[in-house]
Amino acid sequence: MTILFSTELVPHSLPFTSQRLKPTSNSHLHHSSLVSCLNHESKDRSGKSRNKQKVRVSAETRPTHLLSFDFKETHLMKLLIRSCKAGKYNEAFYFLECMVGKGYKPDLIFCTKMIKGFFNGRNAEKAIRVMEILEKYGEPDVFAYNALISGFCKMNRLDFANKVLDRMKSRGFSPDVVTYNIMIGSFCSRGKLHSAYKVLNQLLKDNCKPSVITYTILIEATMVQGGINEAMKVLDEMLSRGLRPDMLTYNAIIRGMCRDGMVDRALEFVRSLKARGCQPDVISYNNLLRALLNKGKWVEGEKLVTEMVSKGCELNVVTYSILISSLCREGKVEEAVNVLKMMKERGLTPDAYSYDPLISAFCKEGRLDLAIEFLDYMISDGSLPDIVNYNTVLSTLCKTGKADQALEIFEKLSEVGCPPNVSSYNTMFSALWSTGDKVKALEMISEMLCTRIGPDEITYNSLISCLCRDGMVDEAIELLVDMGSSKICPTVISYNIVLLGLCKARRIDDAIEVLAAMVEKGCQPNETTYILLIEGIGFARWRSEAMELANSLVRMKAISKDLFKRLNRTFPLLDVYKELAVSDSDK
Repeated sequence: MTILFSTELVPHSLPFTSQRLKPTSNSHLHHSSLVSCLNHESKDRSGKSRNKQKVRVSAETRPTHLLSFDFKETHLMKLLIRSCKAGKYNEAFYFLECMVGKGYKPDLIFCTKMIKGFFNGRNAEKAIRVMEILEKYGEPDVFAYNALISGFCKMNRLDFANKVLDRMKSRGFSPDVVTYNIMIGSFCSRGKLHSAYKVLNQLLKDNCKPSVITYTILIEATMVQGGINEAMKVLDEMLSRGLRPDMLTYNAIIRGMCRDGMVDRALEFVRSLKARGCQPDVISYNNLLRALLNKGKWVEGEKLVTEMVSKGCELNVVTYSILISSLCREGKVEEAVNVLKMMKERGLTPDAYSYDPLISAFCKEGRLDLAIEFLDYMISDGSLPDIVNYNTVLSTLCKTGKADQALEIFEKLSEVGCPPNVSSYNTMFSALWSTGDKVKALEMISEMLCTRIGPDEITYNSLISCLCRDGMVDEAIELLVDMGSSKICPTVISYNIVLLGLCKARRIDDAIEVLAAMVEKGCQPNETTYILLIEGIGFARWRSEAMELANSLVRMKAISKDLFKRLNRTFPLLDVYKELAVSDSDK
């Protein structure tokens, strides 16, 4: 990554034909009974789209201003605007360079949009270059810097985000609460709560007032890392500063309580909201309903839905999706289909989250025809399947030996507006390799990398497993080493796959070396690791050594006595077994 704001990033070869503009400084149940209770709702309610709740830390409005040109809108500006609106940011950047090269002042709003666009495309270098041009020839503002900070935070480059923050201050800009919320949210999402509170302290030190969103982010993170009691202390601090929590704040607390299994306390908290000046909304009730049904408390779920309806809180797509998912989980697929029908009768449009439990249930039951039929039904009904829906079907087809049919669906994913993800590629790679089409399988990995989809742990483990299965253990070890040098650390599963490959190849010395390297890198062996090694040594005709190792591991409690007995049946050595029996009787 290039050093931030180095002058080298701005091309020196641009044909500047007019005086360069200088940057200006800124001044400042029962299943059937629960389903039947839904019939008490009126049938004329409109649907609401399902949105996964997120805390918004970057919502900001910039004061409107005229385009920063001293002349009528030029053809270049029209081209830049058109490119930005079409999301063609490389093209827009070309026009920006042309405009600046002719001495025109870059427009702040479109530069900010380009910064965001380049970060969305994971092109941080271009985003930096846009800011450099804006700093040198235009007038950046706090919103532009916030876009840059937010981009680096999303890329997990908090060090760069901090550098931008420092530069912003050095140029006379005072960070606003949105700037700090971006930083706080980024630290919280990465489990760095202590660092998030340091940013809060800096915010207060800079005489910037925290907002309701600031504390909502901190409360949600504290719920996860510090527990409910600590989170309630943060809520008290928020109240002491004269800030009034909204339902986003309270729903974060309700969600945390439900996640930690404190459903009764969450119910009590919801019923206290009126005294706190708030009314529970559909999100509050959905969190409670999900928690109750996850525990199989259908009677309580029925009562909650009745209460929800009586208070005039409309059931939405998420509510019905929770019911469908819970019914499918308990094997009540037909009842789940009835809920889907009821949902449509109420004027609600099911989404991918509504259909996914049904498609998964049909796949588990081996009713692939119904799963595919539901995919087609979704599309005809105007609800486009998401990649999770397709991956469920792909996985089932591959497991049932229908890799060719899976490949047909896979190759059409981009056409239907649902490009494959890493899970899709992993599924197809393993299936194709297993059917003997290794060339096509490796093409999958190549295609995945070309589309800038990064491999995950499953990708590496699948590749290592396939190589070991085909006797290419050295290549598998190379891949394990490569995995260690990447951001994805090998797990005990990765090492166990290689150990199994080495033991099958009777390369016991190499297996012991891999075990030593595994421990040296801080990866703790598990029981499977030791069993693989013992069996490898035993099948290499060193039965005595294998059982001596097993005996030592039993004494260390690294493997169980039951496993030792199974190993002894595999490699019968009477003296070793007697030794264990004597050691047991001495205790």
